[in-house]
Amino acid sequence: MEILVGVVLGLAAGGAVAAVLLRSRPQGEARALAQLAGMHDELTRLSERVASDSVRLGGRLEGIDDRMVRTHASNADMARDIFDTLGDVRRATTTVAEQAQEFSSLQDLLRAPKARGGLGEAMLEELLRQVLPPDSFSTQHRFTSGVVVDAVVRAGGRIACIDAKFPLANFRRMCDTTDDRERTDAERAFAADVARHIGDISCRYIVPDEGTFDFAVMYVPAEGVYTEVLRLSHGRRPLYETAIEARVIPMSPLTMYAYLTTVLFGLKCLSIEANAEAILGFCGRLQQDMERFSDEYETLGRHVGHAQSKYEEGRVRLERLRGRLERVTDLTHEGSPGAGLPGAPDSTNGLAPEPPGFDGGPTETDPPLHSGGRSPTS
Repeated sequence: MEILVGVVLGLAAGGAVAAVLLRSRPQGEARALAQLAGMHDELTRLSERVASDSVRLGGRLEGIDDRMVRTHASNADMARDIFDTLGDVRRATTTVAEQAQEFSSLQDLLRAPKARGGLGEAMLEELLRQVLPPDSFSTQHRFTSGVVVDAVVRAGGRIACIDAKFPLANFRRMCDTTDDRERTDAERAFAADVARHIGDISCRYIVPDEGTFDFAVMYVPAEGVYTEVLRLSHGRRPLYETAIEARVIPMSPLTMYAYLTTVLFGLKCLSIEANAEAILGFCGRLQQDMERFSDEYETLGRHVGHAQSKYEEGRVRLERLRGRLERVTDLTHEGSPGAGLPGAPDSTNGLAPEPPGFDGGPTETDPPLHSGGRSPTS
């Protein structure tokens, strides 16, 4: 539209200029007409350009309209998705609120001392079951006095008592308050509760007459509570020193796991010690068997050596006999061709004379032979 307005204004301005020229200079009509013709041509070209631009602009406007329509549809779909998502969020928020209400009810339940104790006992029992063999611990152990301890660990014929109940009311006050004075009062009350609980454990669960060790374990069911127990003091003494003096060892879930692992190692050592006598007896019998085998082996060696020496003696004698037999055979063959020759057979018995140095019996250096060619000692 702005281009069309420009064209119209241009035409009006051209007409005004032409009128002025015709009015002021009649003698230059030809020149004015020529200028007007040129301006007309220029306006014609400008009009054609404006028409072409208008066509292109119309096409672009149609494309923009299409994009605007698609964008509007996309925005509508997006808005619909947003509304659906908001509906889901609203429903999820309602569900979370309901669950929060149920969790609040569960918290109220856990605030009861009995429920807290049951939860701590369940956690302790599960930890014991994961680390120790079943015959090395038990829960709800009852003494002859009627006192019941949450759990005991057996080692070396004695038991270590573990208490899983813990006072948390003032600890909750300490965590919930935002006022510094109220927090200080809650910390002081919590420290007093813990100190009193330590005393109760020491009096109730350290009973040497019942076969207990001279210490007991106070199981703190949360690491955060355990940290506060180590940090706080009752009066002017830290709670940890109070516990050690009373021979009560505070333990969190992590330190309890390390303690039970150490106990398991000790139980294995006790098992080895219990079997040490049997192991020593087996080693003694093994040593006796080794000594008997050594004696028999040495005897066998002596027999083998004696047999070896006899074998060598027999081999030497056999060689001597073989040599003599060969000499006798040679002498016999030498005297057989004719009578009257040296070594010829005697006419009386037909036997050749004995070779010199051979009397038909063993020499002085030869040991006597028996049947089988063995000496009496062989």
